[in-house]
Amino acid sequence: MSKIDDIKKQRFQFIHQLWQITGGDQSKRVLVRQISEQLCLNEDEARVIVQYLNGEELLEITTHGFNVPSYLDASLYIKHKGVMEVEQALSKPESPTAHFPASVVNYINVGTMTNSNIAQASSHASQAITISPDTKQDILKVISMLKEFLDKQELQQDQRDELRSDISTIKSQLNSPKPKVGILSESLSSAKSILESVSAIAVTVAPVVTQITSVLGMIR
Repeated sequence: MSKIDDIKKQRFQFIHQLWQITGGDQSKRVLVRQISEQLCLNEDEARVIVQYLNGEELLEITTHGFNVPSYLDASLYIKHKGVMEVEQALSKPESPTAHFPASVVNYINVGTMTNSNIAQASSHASQAITISPDTKQDILKVISMLKEFLDKQELQQDQRDELRSDISTIKSQLNSPKPKVGILSESLSSAKSILESVSAIAVTVAPVVTQITSVLGMIR
């Protein structure tokens, strides 16, 4: 793969990750660092990618008028063109889109989990999976990080109760002989949404959100 192909691949990985985190919701805020850490990009690499995607109107970047410690703490929003681009690429991976060649979609790897497949939501929720040892360790890390977050951060009582419930469900599914991908994904996504709503401690939340996002990418 040529250097220009690698660049296009990174751009697609970035917008695809943003689409995954937001679920295509154009009002949902995501920090640059949540994606850069997931893709192992440094600040300069992330900036160049975001500048391109922003210039092509696939996403929007803003600090909402505030000074942020670093470029990585700026906020991203996926735009309608970005949603359309990713969904077109995923639905027809053999065909190029306006910004990405067909080859860049091939980076998606579902080999980390036995019996993984792409299914409709109606059947996906009840699908039993076999979790690989590596994925199990990553989920255990999420549980540990969530517990530590609960111990150290002040949350509203309803948020605290909901997060405890999500942790319990994640543990239960992890210990089940037939864990359900839908239940596990829902609980992880719920925990991530709670963390993302606590904007006052966004920098503290980011590493936990990044870890959850990584696990969701493995089991979906």
